[in-house]
Amino acid sequence: MARQTRNSTNPDSGDAAEAPAPKRGRREIGLADRRKRLIKAAADLILERDNGVFSMPELAARAGLSLATPYNLIGSKAAVLSQVFDRQIRGFHSETDWHSATSPAQRALGLIDRLIGVLSRQERFFRNLWKALYSLGPNEHGKFPVPESGHLVEPLVSSLARDGLVPDVVPEAVLDATLQRVFDAAFEQWAAQDWSMERLHKELRASFALVLLGICPESDRPLLEKALSA
Repeated sequence: MARQTRNSTNPDSGDAAEAPAPKRGRREIGLADRRKRLIKAAADLILERDNGVFSMPELAARAGLSLATPYNLIGSKAAVLSQVFDRQIRGFHSETDWHSATSPAQRALGLIDRLIGVLSRQERFFRNLWKALYSLGPNEHGKFPVPESGHLVEPLVSSLARDGLVPDVVPEAVLDATLQRVFDAAFEQWAAQDWSMERLHKELRASFALVLLGICPESDRPLLEKALSA
């Protein structure tokens, strides 16, 4: 019987080596580098401009790329802003302490408190980013794969539903859509009317509390009523 060699890929062998991950070619590496340059250039322009608005030619020039490159690699200004938002918000979900709260009110208000803490560290950038988002026309804004509010509200609603904290009579999709509209309205005013961060914090807590009063247990009422009266 033939002896099995050490580098056998026999699936029944416990010593079978895993196939190495495919290496990226020069073209893939180059495309990834240009995308990174575009997203960084967009973030820089958003921070520099008073209203966060920039044109695609300005973006290409800042990144040191041809005018066609942003369109070819990312597609549209909405897609560029979406990727900037995704990149900035990715770290927000790395900490999930607010998930451990046992009541819907504590969980929702804890999420808002954490969000305000994150925004406060880069207030000018995030305010300008929202100004840039709201400067888009309806058709362009509709190209977002997920509304910017959805990145923040959907995980909250999903966690509440998963843990049985949403009453059966309340459809998860309806709660998600309602909180997203509340979120968007507050952020639009924050960006357009230059609300202070303190006012945004109070408005978000009060608005979410008003919605949650309809689904939360009686034990949550004091916390929600306090958020409403702050």
